[in-house]
Order: sequence, then structure tokens, then C-alpha cells
Amino acid sequence: MRIQQIPLEKGGCLTAYLHEPEKQFANASPRQAVLICPGGAYQRLSKREGEPVALAYLAEGFSAFVLQYSVGKGVQWPLPLEQAREALCLIRQNAREWDIDPQRIAAVGFSAGGHLAAALCLEGEERPQAMVLGYPCLGQPQCGLMQPMNPPALLGKEDKNTPPAFLFSTWEDEIVPVQQTLDFAGELARLEVPVECHVFQHGIHGLSLSKPFTSSGRSAKVDEDVRLWHPMSVRWLRRLWGDYPADALDPCPTAQSMGGYSVDVLGRSLMEDPRCMAILQRYYPLLQKPEYAWGARPLTIRALNSMLPSAIALPEDRLDALDKELRQVIFSENGKKE
Repeated sequence: MRIQQIPLEKGGCLTAYLHEPEKQFANASPRQAVLICPGGAYQRLSKREGEPVALAYLAEGFSAFVLQYSVGKGVQWPLPLEQAREALCLIRQNAREWDIDPQRIAAVGFSAGGHLAAALCLEGEERPQAMVLGYPCLGQPQCGLMQPMNPPALLGKEDKNTPPAFLFSTWEDEIVPVQQTLDFAGELARLEVPVECHVFQHGIHGLSLSKPFTSSGRSAKVDEDVRLWHPMSVRWLRRLWGDYPADALDPCPTAQSMGGYSVDVLGRSLMEDPRCMAILQRYYPLLQKPEYAWGARPLTIRALNSMLPSAIALPEDRLDALDKELRQVIFSENGKKE
């Protein structure tokens, strides 16, 4: 993982959590991404709703970005929205370098950060392709109480260009009424914008991932039901955009499929022929022990050799000599139990 902090021209900072290029993850390229807006009533930024959420999405194969937007005294709307737009444009401009799909970016926000993420998705030409909002502040009087920012209420500003939404809130939330989430979902449904909405009966405001390590030690911020919102949101995004392809068949290079014996054939296929087994045991005496031979069965000999300690592994010239001997053994399907 690579963490990169990028100062924004309009103030604030974008922290990127990126996967390092790796051949073993070639099927997960380019990455889907999330832009996370922590809450904090536009007075502060909740760390519980920033990096922990980013790492949770990172573990699911997303690239994640946390926006530290301007808050507190002297900050006026729409500065946070302008910073969010700059962050979104920055992600798209660097999509090739960061290995990100610019058409699969979701805005994720909580409480006041949910307001900011929603505003990013409701206004302007540059919008994310999806939004995930947790207990978002969307209407009055809550928006008017966030002074001196005084951000606008967003209920009623939805349009047919609004991207699909995943929403969650709790019935017991006494800070932002659950009705705001329900009204937002209802308006999206009226506009035929895809929406998935979850209302959990129990849980206070500001639950983040609803796990002990994001609870600040408060039992009220831990709920086994509410914590399901995150895997639910991942499944929802996968249904919306599709998952990374995983349809390739596992390679099974048997002597039959390869048309002969070599170090690039599975150990189990070689060991079924006594002639090959005798050759292998000369080069690898440990294979005379059943437990070691059993461990070599699911691997090609080349792969096995690369995993062995240097004191046991064959040097390249010896591996080539072994390969040459195996290839000289005549393969006969009648004499094998493939």
C-alpha cells in the first residue's frame, strides 16, 4: 500500500490510499475508487470516519481517498464543496498513474460529510458515479444549525442526473432524523434513480464502522447490525459496476495436457510414473520421504524449486539437466493413471 498526501489548491488536503502494482492482482486493474468525506458538523473532521473507512474499502480492492476539507471558524460555504470538486477532478486526472477507473468513483460521506458527498453528487457537471451516505444531514433545521458554515439543505435538489445511492441510518439517531434519509430515498425513487436504503432500528449518531476500534471506547458506538452497512455497500457497488474478473481456470499442467514430462508439469503427474519418480528422487533426495513427496504434488517442479531453501534448490543448470532427463522419458497414456 502506498499513502500519498496531496495539498489542494483551494485548501484542504487529499490523502490517497493506493495499491502498489502487483502481477498477482493484474485482474484488479484499473481499480474502482471511493472518495471519503468524514463528518464533524463542519466544525471538525472525525478521524473515526476517515482512515478506518478508507482501509476497509482498500481491503475490498478499492483505491481510497480521504478528503480533509476546510471546517471551523472563518470557513464559508461553498468552499468545502469546491475542495471536494477539486479532489474528484484530481483523482480523474491522475487515473492512469494511480491505476483507477475514472468512471467508477463513489463519494462516501457521514453526517456533515454525507451532506458534502451528496452535494458533490447533486450539483455541477463533474459528479461521482455513485454515493454511499451514512446518517447524512440533508435538510432543515439541522443544516441551518451548522454555523457559521450554514450549508444549504439538499432535499428537493435531486435530479435525473443524480448518481445511484446507497443510504443507511438508524431509527434511534437523535442528531439527524432518519426521516431525512427516507425523504431523500423517496425522492430518488420518484426520479427513478437507483437507490438502496437501510434503516437499522438501534444505534446512535456517528457510528462509523460500528466496531470497537472506531468507537472511541464507547459501547453506544458499537452495534453488530449497523456494522453490516460496509459489506452491504461493497456488494451494492459490485452489483452496480461489476466485480474484478475471476473467470480464468486454474492451470493444471499434467503430463497429459502438456504432451510429455518436464519440470513444468505438476509433481503429482510426474510421480504417477515410476521412471519420473526415480529421476526426481535423484535430484531431490528428500522426495524419497512420503511426506515431502506429498507436499510436492500440487506444484510444478519449477515452482517447487523456486520455493525451496537455497541449500536444497537446484541451480539453473541442474534444473535444466533435470528437465532434459524428464523430457527423454517417453510419455504413454496407457501406462499412466491420468
